[in-house]
Amino acid sequence: MKEIDVILIYPKTGVDFGATIAPPHSVLAIAAPLNKRGYKVKIIDQRTNHFWKDELIDSLRKEPICVGISSMTGTQISFAIQAAKIVRTLSDKIPIVWGGTHPSSVPEQTLADEHVDVVCVGEGDIAFTELVEAFKENGDLYKIQGIVFKDGIQTVVTPQRPLLDVEELLPVPWELIDVEKYIHRDFYLKKAKRSLDIGQTSRGCPFECGFCSSATLRLRKWRPMSVEKSLSRIIEPVRRFNLDSIWIRDDEFYIDKNRTYAICQGIVKSGLKIKWYTSGTRIDIFNQLPDETVVMLKKSGADTLKFGAESGSNRILELMKKGITREEIIKANLKAKKFGIIPAFALMVGFPTETFDEINQTIELFIQLKKDNPRAEFEVIGAYLAFPGTPLYKLALKMGLKPPQSLQGWTNWLSDEYDIEGRKLPWFKYSERKKIGNLTYTSILANSSSNAIGGVENGFVRFILRLIFAPLRCLEKFKLRKKWYGFAPELDLARFLRRKIFYCNYKYE
Repeated sequence: MKEIDVILIYPKTGVDFGATIAPPHSVLAIAAPLNKRGYKVKIIDQRTNHFWKDELIDSLRKEPICVGISSMTGTQISFAIQAAKIVRTLSDKIPIVWGGTHPSSVPEQTLADEHVDVVCVGEGDIAFTELVEAFKENGDLYKIQGIVFKDGIQTVVTPQRPLLDVEELLPVPWELIDVEKYIHRDFYLKKAKRSLDIGQTSRGCPFECGFCSSATLRLRKWRPMSVEKSLSRIIEPVRRFNLDSIWIRDDEFYIDKNRTYAICQGIVKSGLKIKWYTSGTRIDIFNQLPDETVVMLKKSGADTLKFGAESGSNRILELMKKGITREEIIKANLKAKKFGIIPAFALMVGFPTETFDEINQTIELFIQLKKDNPRAEFEVIGAYLAFPGTPLYKLALKMGLKPPQSLQGWTNWLSDEYDIEGRKLPWFKYSERKKIGNLTYTSILANSSSNAIGGVENGFVRFILRLIFAPLRCLEKFKLRKKWYGFAPELDLARFLRRKIFYCNYKYE
C-alpha cells in the first residue's frame, strides 16, 4: 500500500479567517469510507495551509490513485483550478475528480474543463470510494452510479445514485485533519473560546426555497439520524476536543419536534456544559414548537438560532416559496426574546421582479426586529445570486440572466459585486445594481463586522480591529437605518482591503 493513496483538496473560499474556517466536511465525508477500508488519505485544506502548493507537489510525487476536489460556486472554483493545474503539470495520468454543490449542479459543463476527469453528482460518500477502487483495479466506470466522466471524446452520464441511508454514515474521521485549526472563538456565542462546527445530524431539506440548491440536489428529502447517532455525533467531539460550544450544520434540525426534544434532553442528561446553534431554523417551525421544547432547547445550551428570514416583503417571500410571512418573522423574533434565545437573521435583496420599495421593506423589517429585540443579530443583507439547479433559476434566465458558459467563467460569480455587464442581475439598471452592492457592504460593516472581529483569536488584534472599525460601523449602521446606500465612497476602501487580504493569488476571469 502506498504512503498516500488519495489526495483530497478543499480550496480557499475567498473569505477565510477565524471562525469562518470550518472543518472541510465535504471531503471528510468522502474520506471516511476510504479511511475505514485502509486507504491512506491526505487532506489538503488551502484555507489553513499557507504552503499547500508545496504539500500538494510532495504528495503527488508519491503517485496517488487519484485526486478529489470539492468546490462551491464562485471564488472557490478559481483556487480549485489552481490545484488541478498543479496536478496536471506533474502528471497527466492521475485522475482528477470534482464534487460539491457546483459540479453537482452543472456536471457536464464542469466536465468539459480540461482540469476535470470525473464529476461526482450529489452525495459522493460511496461513489467516490467506488471510483478509487475502479481506478486502482482498472475497473468499469460505467457501473458506478451518480458520476459523469469522459470516455475519449464522449461524455458519459451514469444513472442517478439513490440517496444514502444516513444511519449508516461513518463517524467523522477527525484524525485526518488538525482539528485545533478549526476550533475558534465563535461569531455568535460571545463567551465561547473553543467552538467547532461538528457537522450534520441530518441531511437534506423538504422545502423549496427558490434561491437554494440544497433541496434540489437532495431531492427535497429530509433524512434524520436517530437520536442515539445524533447524540454520538455531538457528545464525542465535545469531550474529545474539550469544546465549550458547537455549531450543528443541519439544513433543518427542528422538523421532527419529538426528535429535537429528545436530542436536547440527551445533551442535558450527558452533563455537557456547552452553548450551541444550528444553521437551519425555519421561522414557521420554530413558531410551532411547544413551549416545553423551546425550554429544553435553552436548557441544553441553544444560545443562538439562525433564522432564514430572507425578505421583508410578503410578495417576495411568496415568489421565493419561502412558506412564511413578514408577520411570522416578527412573531419568531418575539418568541425567541421571550425564552432568552438570540435570533440571528439572514436577509436577501435583488430578486427577479423585486422593486426598491420592497428592498426598503426588508431594511424596515431589520429595523423593527432590532427594535423589538435588541439582542437580535443579523448576517449580511446579501444580494440574490441565481445558481444552477435552484427553483428561481428558470425565472432568472427568462429575465435576462447570462450564466457563464464554462467552469472558469463561474469563478467571479460572487466577487463581481456591481455586476458591471448585467449578467447576474439584468432586471436592474447598473445604477441600481451598484446600490444593491453598496447595501450588501453597508450591512456587512453595520452588522457582521463586529461578530467577525470577535472570532479573531489574538486579543490585541481584536482590540485594534474594533478600534479601527468602530467609527465606520457606527456610520454604516446610521446609513442603513436611513436607507442611505445609494452613495457610499467610503466603501471603496473596504472593498480594496477585502480583495488584497482575502483574494491573494486570485485571478479574475
